[in-house]
Amino acid sequence: MLAKTFLFRGVPIDSNSDTILTTSATGSTIPILVSDRLRRWSESAPNWEAANGCRQVTSHFLNRCGGLERRLSMPLIVATLGGTGTGKSTLVNALLGAKIVKDGRERPTTDKPVIVCRPEIDLKARGIDTTGIRVEKHSLPSLEHLVLIDCPDPDTTESPDQRESNLDRLRNVLPLCDVLLITGTQQKYRSRRVADTLADAAPGARLLFVQTHADRDVDIRDDWREVLKERYEPGHIFLIDSVAALNSRLAAPPGSFDGGIPDGEFGDLHRLLTRDLNEESAIRIREANYADLAEEVVELCRSEIEEHWAPIDKLREKILEERRRLGERLAERMRDELIRDRRLWESRLIGRVASQWGYSPFSLVLRVYQGFGSLLSGALLARAATSIPLFAVWGLYQGGRSLKKWKDRRKSKAGPGGSIVRFWEEGNVRESALILAGFAQDARLPVGICTPERVLRESNLAGDAFVAEVARELERICDRLARRHNTWAIRLFYETLMGGMLLFLLFRPAKNFFWDTLRDSSIPIHGFDFYIISLCWLIAWGAVLLGAFTFTLRQGLDREINETAATWSRATGLDALFHELEEETNRLLAFRNELESIRLRLTQMDQIAEKLDKRLGKRKFMSTGSAMKTDIRSSPSAARTHL
Repeated sequence: MLAKTFLFRGVPIDSNSDTILTTSATGSTIPILVSDRLRRWSESAPNWEAANGCRQVTSHFLNRCGGLERRLSMPLIVATLGGTGTGKSTLVNALLGAKIVKDGRERPTTDKPVIVCRPEIDLKARGIDTTGIRVEKHSLPSLEHLVLIDCPDPDTTESPDQRESNLDRLRNVLPLCDVLLITGTQQKYRSRRVADTLADAAPGARLLFVQTHADRDVDIRDDWREVLKERYEPGHIFLIDSVAALNSRLAAPPGSFDGGIPDGEFGDLHRLLTRDLNEESAIRIREANYADLAEEVVELCRSEIEEHWAPIDKLREKILEERRRLGERLAERMRDELIRDRRLWESRLIGRVASQWGYSPFSLVLRVYQGFGSLLSGALLARAATSIPLFAVWGLYQGGRSLKKWKDRRKSKAGPGGSIVRFWEEGNVRESALILAGFAQDARLPVGICTPERVLRESNLAGDAFVAEVARELERICDRLARRHNTWAIRLFYETLMGGMLLFLLFRPAKNFFWDTLRDSSIPIHGFDFYIISLCWLIAWGAVLLGAFTFTLRQGLDREINETAATWSRATGLDALFHELEEETNRLLAFRNELESIRLRLTQMDQIAEKLDKRLGKRKFMSTGSAMKTDIRSSPSAARTHL
């Protein structure tokens, strides 16, 4: 949705800096927006419809700016613009002090642009294409710091046999101009065709408004200013009689002091163009023109991006929402499995506590409990009287492992969704992929950026990363709980109770054997059944202590898992989910932010225009949504023509 007529200038740039220092003829340095930064921004445009339009407009603008360094030191280039019969050619001759271009009552008097400059100026070397332009070179005092262009009338109906219309000629020549000299009369100052041409040409050019035919028209400058004020800052509007000024100059004797320049408004206009706007002023005007035009280019691109940005925001929000939804499902599933299979983590935790506890009665109980499963398997194998039961048990174990491997192979051969079953239901992942694909289509991102197959692959990576992250977190939980249950207070409590029972059970047979039987021979020595009963009491007491210890351990483990699981839906491992789609939106966000940074840099350059002569007018900065926007997608060739 971008189209514009651009006037511009190019400047040498330092690719490592945001600004450059262009030195004028007087040695002053003026900060200018680096064209290279705008070029890099344009070249980095992602594959997005709005970004493609910005790239076309910006690249075309920069390409046309590329050769303007050669015109930096040229005299001021001033072009006339006005309706038929407004006295443009007469005004040019009056400013020159000689009849160089054709003027008179015949309409139109100018059928092609005429450039009038000094003989030593090589226009082609300065990057000015003179194809279709008549060039007049004269050594006139008025041309010392000035190049004049007499333009054809934009409101003239061309003959059918003309290959190129006046509007086409104007579009070719107006980008060369630094200042537009807009002429108007009592009858012509509201011309719609002239207004449209001015609207295209005004951005990137300073403006001078001149009411001609002062000898026979009433002063319409106040009304003209009212007409202009909505879109322009007209500056000073001159009121002159071009015919009288030309006659005065032609009647002046050769070598006269003032060259026959009449006093009043025409004299002020002549001095402004030939003296006040010298070479240094021309450079400043070109810099201000470039800054104004670049600002409008940036604002047009910004408007285009903002117009299409709402779906991108919705897509980014939906990515986070779907990632959070799948993350919550995976976290809930992982939490349930961990709670259900906490015996495995409990066993690891008990082993870690026992290893830190050292060797003691209660640590032996912990080690026995931890290795109970291994002891049971070993007991089954040890009780095998022949090799047949042994191979049966071993075959059952190996058969279970083989069955698991076979299932894993089946899953891997089932396609992209086979491995996803470990983490999410494949249908849930495909549902999220289709939802995000719809949002990506609404955002006008390339088709295929969010296919179910791609999301399934990303889900596999995200699931692996998530499980690895959860495993690391569980390791930290185990370390934390092991340290918490390995304090001296807890150790002293359980070791005292376990050791006390052990000492009590050992004390009774020792007392019976060494004291009771010696003191009273009628008291029998405890038999084997006593030791069996004592062992049972020892085991029961150890089981009670173990139950109390594992209960607190299990409570802490469940609490830690539940608390930690609440954060698993935001685990960094889930960032791999919808990663490619999110990266594309991140590139769009960086593209948008860089344009905003360039725009802020341009707003700091308004001081350039503040130094210019206040009599010069300019077009007001047009906000987004104004009439200067054209849909570049519907007619990109037309948009490039307007550039």
